[in-house]
Amino acid sequence: FFYFLPFFALPFWICAFGLRLLPEKFLPWSWFVLWYLKPLFDRPVLHIISVRFFEPRSGTGRLLRELGKTILRGLPGDLLWRRFSPLRSAVMPLRILEKLRGKNIKQRKLYLEKGGLHFCAFLTLWGAVLELVFLAGEVLFSLIMIELLQENYISSLGDFFAKSEIFFFAAWCFNSMLVESIYVCTGFSLYINSRVELEGWDIEILFRKFTEARKKKMILPGASALLLAALLFLPLRAQAEERGGGPPDAPVLSGGVPADLAAGAPLETLDGILNSGDFGGPEEGWGIRLKNRKTDREPPELNLAPWMKTVKQAFAFALRLMLVLGICGFGVFLVFYFYRNHKSRRRKAALPGGWTMDGHANLRGESPEALLEKAQALHAEGNVRRAWGFCLAALIQSWSRYRALIFPPDATEYDCLALVRAERKAGAAEAAGTGPGDAGSRETESFAAAVGRWVALAYGGRLPPAGSFEETLAFCRSLSPAPVSEKSGGAFPGKTPEAGGVQ
Repeated sequence: FFYFLPFFALPFWICAFGLRLLPEKFLPWSWFVLWYLKPLFDRPVLHIISVRFFEPRSGTGRLLRELGKTILRGLPGDLLWRRFSPLRSAVMPLRILEKLRGKNIKQRKLYLEKGGLHFCAFLTLWGAVLELVFLAGEVLFSLIMIELLQENYISSLGDFFAKSEIFFFAAWCFNSMLVESIYVCTGFSLYINSRVELEGWDIEILFRKFTEARKKKMILPGASALLLAALLFLPLRAQAEERGGGPPDAPVLSGGVPADLAAGAPLETLDGILNSGDFGGPEEGWGIRLKNRKTDREPPELNLAPWMKTVKQAFAFALRLMLVLGICGFGVFLVFYFYRNHKSRRRKAALPGGWTMDGHANLRGESPEALLEKAQALHAEGNVRRAWGFCLAALIQSWSRYRALIFPPDATEYDCLALVRAERKAGAAEAAGTGPGDAGSRETESFAAAVGRWVALAYGGRLPPAGSFEETLAFCRSLSPAPVSEKSGGAFPGKTPEAGGVQ
């Protein structure tokens, strides 16, 4: 993994950032180009794992050697007619490491497919699905987190993807690097496993490691020369004996096999060795076993019935526990729900200051004038919502007291407005000659304007226009009879117009 960073990850990121420097109209092509160049970036990964697999102690210098040949060997075909081959990662070692071409690589591939090389097609599909799942999960996570942090931030999905395309490109590059390196490693492992199954290649690898370890322990430098001389001398001697017919007194090998038979007929020699007592006789076949084996081990009897019974009991207990916990949780939720609603109804019934939970002032026991004074004080303090609530309550109370219109206790704002309009319409029908511009119609319009501003503020969160509160306050006061001084016992305690009071 350490060598993947400079040999694979760094060139990949340089290419990705270079593609982002294209003009804006060509930026979507950066995704396609980077995806199409995957066989080029697969080769450094294959070079690293192949060299380090056979030479575990190799360093940077050894990896740099022949890196260019590994990258260029067979690259045009992998980028053209072999680009969409599902066996790409498992067949690349044949072309790059074994240096095969044409019919040889085709025959070699058919041979290694018997050892499981063709399974790489499923790995190709797995890699493509994994990349799509990673990218879809990252996009979905981004959408959810943005909506949680800032509601209604995303106006449309097209606008969201246009703004976040560079981040998704970077995430896809990271996913592609991760999945592609694993994909190349799995293809190489399939190649190795196929050779192990068909050729016993693991023995060759073990012998290589054994010889490397022995080389480090050798003290005499001439031992290798002696071994080489022996290897060269023995084949020459065997050829000379074969031409001369062998020595007159041929020694007998273990198991009663003559040496000349061993030199001249390999199959007969092998049959003689296998039929000897050292290997258990001919009835043992090709299996190599210990001599004089008296008893065979019986396979252990596995009784899965108690285990299956335990698993069923555990599953049934877990299912019952989940059911009981679900019922208990639902009961606790119902108790909490009814308790909260009962508590909210009690708070809504009567709160300090005549204020209810839905924002309306309590109409009972308060005069319109007192409600207006509270509304003025609250508005001066900056509590606009409560001020408008008291002002609307005073308006409804004034209409009920001074216009003789009774509102039901559970009437909403629009119910009150509908009653006012119906009452004015009936009054206009009775009075002949009145038109839409009379005083009654103007009062109805002012009442409707006050109700609309309150609804927009209380339920929509929109502040009324500047000066509308003073206008509604003046309209509410205009509904009361002509104001007189406090000493005269008038209905509106306040200053007279002559004294400079506000009407």
